[in-house]
Amino acid sequence: MLPAFLSFSVNVVLVIITISLFVYNYAIRNNDHWKKKGVAYVKPTPIIGNFWDVLTLRVTIGDLLTKYYHQFSEPYFGMFILDKPHLIVKDPEIIKSILIKDFNYFYDRTILSDEKCDSISSHMLFLLKNPEWKYIRTKMTPVFTSGKIKSMFPLIFEGSMSLKKYIRNHLHESSIETKEVCAKYATDVITSCAFGLEANSFNDDHAPFRKVGRQMFDFRWSTAVRQTSYFLIPAVAKLLRMPFLDPCTTDFLRNVFWRTIEDREATAFKRNDLIDIVRELKKVSGDFKLEGDAVVAQAAQFFAAGFETVSATMSFTLYELCIHPEIQHKLREEIESTKQQYETLSYEAIQNMKYLHMVVCETLRKYPVLPFLDRMTMADYKIPNSKVTIEKGTPVYIPLSALHSDPKYFPNPDLYDPERFSSEKKSKLPNFVYIPFGDGPRNCIGERFGLIVTKAGLVQLLSEFEIERSADTPVPIKFETKTFLLASDVGLPLKFKKIETH
Repeated sequence: MLPAFLSFSVNVVLVIITISLFVYNYAIRNNDHWKKKGVAYVKPTPIIGNFWDVLTLRVTIGDLLTKYYHQFSEPYFGMFILDKPHLIVKDPEIIKSILIKDFNYFYDRTILSDEKCDSISSHMLFLLKNPEWKYIRTKMTPVFTSGKIKSMFPLIFEGSMSLKKYIRNHLHESSIETKEVCAKYATDVITSCAFGLEANSFNDDHAPFRKVGRQMFDFRWSTAVRQTSYFLIPAVAKLLRMPFLDPCTTDFLRNVFWRTIEDREATAFKRNDLIDIVRELKKVSGDFKLEGDAVVAQAAQFFAAGFETVSATMSFTLYELCIHPEIQHKLREEIESTKQQYETLSYEAIQNMKYLHMVVCETLRKYPVLPFLDRMTMADYKIPNSKVTIEKGTPVYIPLSALHSDPKYFPNPDLYDPERFSSEKKSKLPNFVYIPFGDGPRNCIGERFGLIVTKAGLVQLLSEFEIERSADTPVPIKFETKTFLLASDVGLPLKFKKIETH
């Protein structure tokens, strides 16, 4: 008979082994999920699946999806995040079905939306779930009509002039961190259009709104862990009650928003901006009452989405223009030619710059702000022209970076070539291989606003300055891995030089 202490030790070991086997078997229970369906897939590592390098912030999700994208010739393939099966879709026709034709099966994103974790981000359109999403989307659409954006253009123009003045005052510097400068511009314009306030970013590096922008998208480990968890392991984020945005950010936006609302209502001042539209929405009764943080969330969405889209697209464009002076020269010629046709830089003038649009489109191809689209399968769904049915609750990813860099659609994809988007070439491009703003009912609501702000800033800079490489300009760019967005790990320092007039 074993001594009591030895018997106890043996029992403890047996319990540990039993629990370990149970946990292991539970973790690998889905490993043959795609095999059973006859779907090609990336063989998972037990427990951690295929996303370990992303979860540990060693590679970007865009890079990982691109790597797997090129390993498969099939129109879609499976992979795993921890033990959760995900479907990655490559085929443009299936993408069309997911985003448009069969949208009623894929109306929600996979990203976590939980009011108990973050009462503001959970009501932002990007995270919001149906049917509340549909209601808010319908009510917010008037903010982004062509007429509304055109009425905002004087505010955009004012911000672009401040941008040009800032560069004038810093021409003596051998290198200017362009992403930061573009972020200041985006902050000033969006703060003006959304809140009716002056952010003053160009005069104060520590301006409150600029500080908030940094908090939203900086590369701190805490930000990376929170935001990566919301996309890839939402159950963990929900369990730990992680906020999507830094609480300091949400507190600031909440205070500023309500203070602005109170000032407007006290003075009866009307500006026809986002604040005024949200004020009207508060009065409308419906299935979902817009009140409290649900109201603040719409301003936060406007600020966050516009800020990153504008600053990233502008800075990546300037970077490519400094690498390709012949493209910069051609674009400047169009700008000067258009300016001669119009008395001042106007909404119509910018919309008339076709080559500028081609340049921005090529930037968004090579540097999509968000390198993938995500959708949740809301009911069992049979993939078109196949025998495969994916179950309700299956996450689906569309790898934008991989599609945009596929040589089948974009020959020599590493080359920056705006001519890809000439009228002739664009007409031959298959649908749904270039979707930087998504497509269908859940596309980016602020696409037109982001484009006009980006273009206005570029026109002002190129009208007066040549953009050149500095000693600090990274060639090639290495991308930051601690963010789900696309960003250089050292910023984008460039040299600005005033154009000599003769």
